[in-house]
Amino acid sequence: TNFLFMELINKFEKEKLLHLLEYSSEELDDFVKKSLEISKETSNIYDTVLKILQKGYNIREAVLIGILLGEKIGYENAKKEMEQEIKDKLYRAFKNNQL
Repeated sequence: TNFLFMELINKFEKEKLLHLLEYSSEELDDFVKKSLEISKETSNIYDTVLKILQKGYNIREAVLIGILLGEKIGYENAKKEMEQEIKDKLYRAFKNNQL
């Protein structure tokens, strides 16, 4: 699973991000991969950011991962809400058809 943000940024934006973090492209990919692993171990963004800092990453890296996790969690929540709304509409339609 990747972050949508990382897939959508253009080459210029990625270069700025690499410069800000003082990373190579491979180091950024590795950081995102490690961050995903850390985020699976915790239940919220705060814990993930804290663990990122505890592993020796700097505040810029922690902020980036907070933004990316916020995006991911927002997407997942929206997906769940839409799925539930569709299920509710189908259930109501089925119930109304049986009357």
